[in-house]
Amino acid sequence: MATKKQQCPEFPYFGANYPDARCIDGYLYDLDDCDENGNLYEPSEKIPCPFCNKKEYFEKFGIMDEEEDSAAMDEYKSIVSWVKKHYPNYVIED
Repeated sequence: MATKKQQCPEFPYFGANYPDARCIDGYLYDLDDCDENGNLYEPSEKIPCPFCNKKEYFEKFGIMDEEEDSAAMDEYKSIVSWVKKHYPNYVIED
């Protein structure tokens, strides 16, 4: 039986107070960075998704482990907290 893969949640990331980040193939796209037809532009910087590409996200931002006390870890925890609040059925995997 094939396993179901859940879609990564949309969440605030690029400066908005509403969901403005979407994961596509493991990297974040800015939902506000699109043409007049709504086609997303390729991001100029590859930002790994903190959900499906967590290891690379941690590497990019220099997070060694989840117990770390740093601004980057605070940002990650803030994203996770927002997702838990707005998507209570989303399962955050380790």
